[in-house]
Amino acid sequence: MNPTPKKDSLASKSLSALKWNYLGRFITLSLQFAIGIVLARLLGPEPFGLVAIALFVQGLGNLFAEGGLGSALIQSQDISELDIRSVFSTQILIGIVLFSAIASAAPVLASFFHEPNATSVIIVMALSFAIQAIGQTASALIKRNLEFKKIQLISLMSYSIGYLGLALPLAYHDYGVWSLVAAQIAQVSINALATYLSHKHPIFPLVSPKNCRFLRFGAAMTLNNITSWGISNLDTAIIGRSFDSTTLGVYNRVFNLVNMPMYAVTSSMQSVLFSAYAKSQNNQVTLQRTFIASTSIMALLFFPIYGAMAAIPDLIIPTLYGDKWQSAIPLMVPLCFALAVNAMLAMSGPLLSAIGLPHIELKAQLLTLLISIPSLILAAQDSLLTMAWVLLGTYILRLLLLVTATLRAIGEKPYRLLIIIIMPLIIAALLFGLCTYFGQLPCLQNYSRAIRLGIIIFSCTITYPMLLLLFRKLIIRGSIKDFLIALQNKLPAKLFKLTGLPL
Repeated sequence: MNPTPKKDSLASKSLSALKWNYLGRFITLSLQFAIGIVLARLLGPEPFGLVAIALFVQGLGNLFAEGGLGSALIQSQDISELDIRSVFSTQILIGIVLFSAIASAAPVLASFFHEPNATSVIIVMALSFAIQAIGQTASALIKRNLEFKKIQLISLMSYSIGYLGLALPLAYHDYGVWSLVAAQIAQVSINALATYLSHKHPIFPLVSPKNCRFLRFGAAMTLNNITSWGISNLDTAIIGRSFDSTTLGVYNRVFNLVNMPMYAVTSSMQSVLFSAYAKSQNNQVTLQRTFIASTSIMALLFFPIYGAMAAIPDLIIPTLYGDKWQSAIPLMVPLCFALAVNAMLAMSGPLLSAIGLPHIELKAQLLTLLISIPSLILAAQDSLLTMAWVLLGTYILRLLLLVTATLRAIGEKPYRLLIIIIMPLIIAALLFGLCTYFGQLPCLQNYSRAIRLGIIIFSCTITYPMLLLLFRKLIIRGSIKDFLIALQNKLPAKLFKLTGLPL
């Protein structure tokens, strides 16, 4: 068989999947952003603190609920009906066991956070483990086929019903934290059922280790996910333990605000890249080109955006959430830089997992976790702001360890990381200076915060693409140049012309 049509088909399917992922994420992100502002104003910090505790516990449980088996279905080149039945049955069993275990341990978990009111919230939200298992196998099969249109449509529908249909009306009628809990359970239930119905598969039970050849790979993925989750959620555990639920609610809300655009972009990219890498895992040139290009794109996108946001937190937080969230303002600066770093390192996991080297990621993350735990605990003794800056340091360490290890794994030199990051940092510094200048400009101080924020956003919207065009010869070179040339026929002609490359 001629390999060229297959390659073109994979590229086309990958780009189509990426487009649908980003379209769905953009719409869902817009809804989350708008609804989050309304809920923050209606509920205040405390309900978000209680839900943050339950989500912390749920996040830990989710590491075991999927069991890495869905990823194994995607990564494997050939699967059978027995494989699908075994994975589905195992995930259902894990979901039921997790619900029972966490519901039983809810009082102890709430006591750990010194928040007895969280007990009932943890129990109800633990139901999601048993519910979401219904759609996990179907979701993996859909991603394996790069049919991300289904994933995004279902996600948008379930979120809209859960939060527009339940959370907002319940919050308006003073149901407090239960408005958030009801929305979460409704979203998970609708998503799981719709996902299974959109890709039905054999469900006759088959639970036996010898009938599931993915257990070893799944176990490695689970260990990886545990360490990654530990690094990402250690701050929540320490804050919940060291401070009150209101402080946790403040931290959780500003973290989610900053994290939202990064997560929307990187999670969409990760899903598609993992499926695409798995289908071309023996082509080292493609792996090198795609990894360097994707990491560079994340740096070029998020370092400038977060650099601009870090300059004006005193405008962003009060304008969006109101004056009662003033304590969140200083936290935004270190969190912006931390999540810009996280966007870059998020590109390593899909590659290492797809080529069967998840242990490389595991080693880097274990070392980061071992350093992070004592560092963040000591920082919490000082203040919440100190913790946020130490968190930035742990993310930088993780970037250095993980990205350089990934570069070595695909035959690239570790110093490529420096080349990747130089131009994004320069552009970020220029936008930071621009936003600082406009934020302190005397002639704008008579306007409302919302108008000043709008002026700064408009200025950045014009300046950022101009800087990309100004520095395009320094940006578009090497693997990025090769990557864009390879995608020339898949990109709009006008967009490709802006790169300065020959048509």
